[in-house]
Amino acid sequence: MRRFCLILIAFAIGCNKPGEVPRAGLQQSETTATINTKPALKPIELHYGIYLARSDHRITVSADGTLRSVRTDNKRYGGNDIDPKHERVEVRESKLTTEQVEDLARLFTDWDSLSTTPYSGVPDGGHISIRYGDRTVSGGSEVPNQVTEVRVRLMELVRSMPVVAP
Repeated sequence: MRRFCLILIAFAIGCNKPGEVPRAGLQQSETTATINTKPALKPIELHYGIYLARSDHRITVSADGTLRSVRTDNKRYGGNDIDPKHERVEVRESKLTTEQVEDLARLFTDWDSLSTTPYSGVPDGGHISIRYGDRTVSGGSEVPNQVTEVRVRLMELVRSMPVVAP
């Protein structure tokens, strides 16, 4: 038993770098757990449009939390006869707070488990496409709840941002 204790002590001392004070294992794991709980935000691109309503909304969020929204109403598609002066574009832009970035990153938990095959929807309904990092999820009204929750949260954030260009 004495040899076993001496081996454990020698092992504990030998694992530390010269001049390093031995640390308790619990403190080290607590520090690691704290670092790993803060979610990192990947770049986000949302595109939501309704063709018949001539509505197009694009939202981007950079990894550092810069949010930019471009909403177009009475959008012209191709060579139709709608006068371009009726097209209305609204641009909003601002920097998200740390709390907003963390909240947004949490919404993308399990994003990789969603299908990249477009989800179905009602005819002539809205179409959504959200890219988070390298994965894009898109479709109509039958997208998973997680996609809808992300869209709703991004729209809430956009409404709280100042208009930078009418």
